[in-house]
Amino acid sequence: MCSADPAVPAAGRNGSGPRSAGGTDGAAERDLDGFGGVLLDVLVIGAGQAGLGVAYHLTHDAAIAVAVLDAAPVGQSWLDRWDSLRLFTPRRFSALPGLQFPRGPGRYPSRVQMAAYLRAYAAHAALPVRTGVRVHRLFTQGSLFVALTSAGPVRARQVVVATGPFHRPVLPSAAAELDPEVTQLHSANYRRPADVPAGPVLVVGGGNSAAQLAVELAHDGREVTVACPRLPWYLPEDVLGVSMYWWIYLAGILNADRDAAVSRYIRRRGDATVGTELRELVRRGRVRLIPQRVIGARGRDVTLADGAAVAVTSVLWCTGFRPDTAWIDIPGAIGSDGAPLHDAGASPVRGLHWMGLPWQTRLNSSIIDGVDRDARRTARRAIAALARDPRMPT
Repeated sequence: MCSADPAVPAAGRNGSGPRSAGGTDGAAERDLDGFGGVLLDVLVIGAGQAGLGVAYHLTHDAAIAVAVLDAAPVGQSWLDRWDSLRLFTPRRFSALPGLQFPRGPGRYPSRVQMAAYLRAYAAHAALPVRTGVRVHRLFTQGSLFVALTSAGPVRARQVVVATGPFHRPVLPSAAAELDPEVTQLHSANYRRPADVPAGPVLVVGGGNSAAQLAVELAHDGREVTVACPRLPWYLPEDVLGVSMYWWIYLAGILNADRDAAVSRYIRRRGDATVGTELRELVRRGRVRLIPQRVIGARGRDVTLADGAAVAVTSVLWCTGFRPDTAWIDIPGAIGSDGAPLHDAGASPVRGLHWMGLPWQTRLNSSIIDGVDRDARRTARRAIAALARDPRMPT
């Protein structure tokens, strides 16, 4: 299960940034041919939930010239994930402002249903989305931003980067030390159990993806070992027959400020594993759980932090992603680690904004339920900046 924008192995979660151009979504798209000669008020890069959410608020004022660019079709990044993925947020918590998530079988939407909802949302709100446009480079020219795209240069007074933080799969150095005969796969490239050869498999990682895929492989009859940095802590999907999300919403945890005590506690402890199925499989002996970090490998053995060695034939790396911001050529926008520099989504670079980042303002900033508040805040900040600066000629 998943509730954040799914990670894709390219620059631009939600399919934006310097990624291979995808198709187009005609119903949700305005004709922007020749827009290289037009000065936009706000350019939004990324048409996932974060980009669509901020565009929804920006387009309330018809006088503001807005365009949303993405290399892939709307919703494609959800379709690029494993087949069985479903959100761990109920439908009630999986909607964007202005359109309820449709009812359907099951409490939790599938990846296919999420992709369809985003396409429907862009069309319903008549958002100015242009897909099939790859952004190669973003830089400043005087007081303006210039995006060099596969459709030509685009100039804008304000830019919202809504591509998210999950682009390039992270593989630990141990991956390069394993024997070539060992099958290795990152979760970004996993679709179904058949992708992993028959036999034992080591799942490396301590997040929800590792837990979900370990469970799926165990149900497929595999001998599964999970190596994770620490013992997982589990949140049940239901408490007294009510979704856990309702409880943490009513308790004020879901919308807790990033600097609140509960948020600081969660960040120190790490993300919870939503659901208890992995715990049950471990208890019943169907999955072996080793709470040790992988620190190296040699031949067909993976070395753990306690010095133990685990013999492997297949490894599924659920070791996360890192941002790809190399296409952003703006001094002061990116830190030395390649991560965005920002304060609650506001860049130190005048006119540049970020959307959809983990802990951008609150615990739920990077999940669908948290998009609206951050999107509203980002749109207001961009609109206020436009009002302070005199309109330049197009």
